[in-house]
Amino acid sequence: MPALMMSRLFKAMARPRGLLLMAALALMLVLGANVFASPAPVAAARFQTADFTIQSITRSPNQTTYNQNDLVNIIIELRNVGAAAAAQSTVTLSTDLTNKGFEFVSMISSTPGNLYSCFLNTNTVLCPNLLGPVPATSLETIIFRVRAASFVTNTTLTSSVSAPSDPTTNPGNTFTESQAYSINAPTITPTITLTPTISLTPLPSLTLVPTATFTSTATFIPAPPTRTPFPRPPNAGQSFPIPPSGVDIVVNRDGVNVRISPAIGAELVATVNAATVFEDVQARTADGEWLRVTLLGEQGWIGTAVVTLLAGDINALPVADPRTVPYGGFENPRAGLTEVTSPTTVRLVNSGVRLRAGPSIAYPVLANPPRYSVMPVLGRVDGNTWLQVNFEGTLGWIRFFPDVMEFSSQAAFETPLDGIIADAVPFSDNTFDSYVDTLRLMLARLDIAGQALTEIRTIWTNAALGQPIQCGAYPIQPSNISIPNSLLSTFNPQLFPLQEDFNSIMTNIREAVRLLIESCSFAQPAAGSVGEGTIALALGQVNEADALFGIVRANIIALLPPDRPVGENECVFQFETRVQILPRLVNLTPVVVPLDSNERVLGFCFDGTAGQTFRLEALRVRGNIAPTFSISAFNNPTSFFANGSLNRDVDYFSLPQILIPETGQYLLIISDTSNPDLGLEGDLALMLTDLTLFAGAVGQGIALDANGNVITNPNIGAPVITPVPGATVTPFGQAPQGPTPTLEPTEPF
Repeated sequence: MPALMMSRLFKAMARPRGLLLMAALALMLVLGANVFASPAPVAAARFQTADFTIQSITRSPNQTTYNQNDLVNIIIELRNVGAAAAAQSTVTLSTDLTNKGFEFVSMISSTPGNLYSCFLNTNTVLCPNLLGPVPATSLETIIFRVRAASFVTNTTLTSSVSAPSDPTTNPGNTFTESQAYSINAPTITPTITLTPTISLTPLPSLTLVPTATFTSTATFIPAPPTRTPFPRPPNAGQSFPIPPSGVDIVVNRDGVNVRISPAIGAELVATVNAATVFEDVQARTADGEWLRVTLLGEQGWIGTAVVTLLAGDINALPVADPRTVPYGGFENPRAGLTEVTSPTTVRLVNSGVRLRAGPSIAYPVLANPPRYSVMPVLGRVDGNTWLQVNFEGTLGWIRFFPDVMEFSSQAAFETPLDGIIADAVPFSDNTFDSYVDTLRLMLARLDIAGQALTEIRTIWTNAALGQPIQCGAYPIQPSNISIPNSLLSTFNPQLFPLQEDFNSIMTNIREAVRLLIESCSFAQPAAGSVGEGTIALALGQVNEADALFGIVRANIIALLPPDRPVGENECVFQFETRVQILPRLVNLTPVVVPLDSNERVLGFCFDGTAGQTFRLEALRVRGNIAPTFSISAFNNPTSFFANGSLNRDVDYFSLPQILIPETGQYLLIISDTSNPDLGLEGDLALMLTDLTLFAGAVGQGIALDANGNVITNPNIGAPVITPVPGATVTPFGQAPQGPTPTLEPTEPF
């Protein structure tokens, strides 16, 4: 398939509604779906002064030897050294992987302009520009991931850039990296037989996990890697309260925030004023900047900078950060695995209760017990706001909600304070909540830092204009974020660059504020008395933070799930680290959707039962659209088992016999890459019919009346019309109906 066509396809899919479907559709096209016609080449006569060169090719990690299945990032710097911009969709970077020992895995990034997107075409990684024209003199850094797959020795990578407007005399069109590398052949590890020894304390068994081969699946959060369990605590199964610390503190100013987790921007428990005393402070963070206190029966964290020590030694407190350390510590974890039971039980009369690793919503979720679960109650916190339970062998904590819980006896509120000790911490955490919570925490902290950035920018800009600097009320100095290693390693491609850029923003803001405080430590400076070097340094730091701020914020938002409830006739499509809400197709319910140059890819979901047969009908209502239809299982969106297209010379098309192989959800992708130069615009009507229920259905199910309205065949079932807002769908003899109301799900506890 020509690179020009693929680049236009990617441009179309770069719109918000098409981002998630890009990977699946691109794979379908590359694997041989020959339903599209090749577009005519685009003239680039007015861009004749564009000139491209590849400045470097590097590998990360940059090693001379790799082992099979090692993941490696390929980093290519591509610059337009010409005097004019290059037209969009005319520049393609190619990297040949033939006999290089590497297999293409995924696209990582294209910065700073997000101009290129990479995919595999046979053995060549093609990276066409897709967002817009390539500016003159601009440098774009393109990163994609490969896997060491086969044995090679002393080989290098070569990339080339193709652009019709680029003079062929430029030697920088092709670039070969200077340092060679090799990939080791697989080695056979000899089997070692160990002599058994007698052990008085049984240890958890270890299961060797074979090396995983990368497979793109529709799982939003990939399974975390298996890790070695911690040793069984000597007092596992025992119960005793956490001893008092003897540390007492008092708040030394008004308006102090007590937060759910120890980080600026985290959710608030409450705000307290000066003279508020916290007795028996329970723990601290590793950096000593936050203390864990109890307020209104809930755990909370307060900064050490806003409190005064009344008694005890803060440095002697245990480290108990809920993001990384289990409740009670690794030596005495009060969540994890257990075989302990109790006749005192709690029964859930509703779903939505979460089992957490500690008595606070700051701890990660271990499980989501379903409705009617019955669990032994093994412990509680002072005030009975949280209860320790055993859910199918997992020891954890649930928040007390009397409306959704039934207890076998009041003894549940007489169980040991702080619960019992687990046999071991969990082998692997449910990382979904910690991943999403980390992104939301970063976004909240970024917004708070944005206020400080605006304030410090104004102060130093005024100083550069000769005004006196403003001393006294200084902007806040935001702190860096430290993402737990287990989470960072699982989602390294997404979180590591975010953490680097996030911390760079925070560091530059802090340094700009520090220079202000330093300048104000002397007598009030007169106008123009601050050194030009200091002002230039401060403004440079402000500009560096500014340059990253919008990019980081947009990248975080792009990774977060949609911040709205999912309706009754909607479903959540998850592909790799992206998520999108799709409308659901309902039996005998026609819908009309628009397709245009900005919305070339659409997605729908529907439910199917093994052995069930459907018919999908499509009707061109108006316009020049000629879409293609592909159906796959929802959990395998790159493997299509039914496809077809609506040709330009007809207005009606159907997939008459869609046999459902197994019970579950299914995905319909509609795409239209026709008329890339002339534009695309039109409306499409769709209807799904369950032929298992209406085996005698004959003829078209949808058509157009004399006025151009979509009508349904009254001889096929009794359809309930659910038009897309703004579309026209009218059954015989009826007025258009309103949209189907959506069911708002309840908020999880």
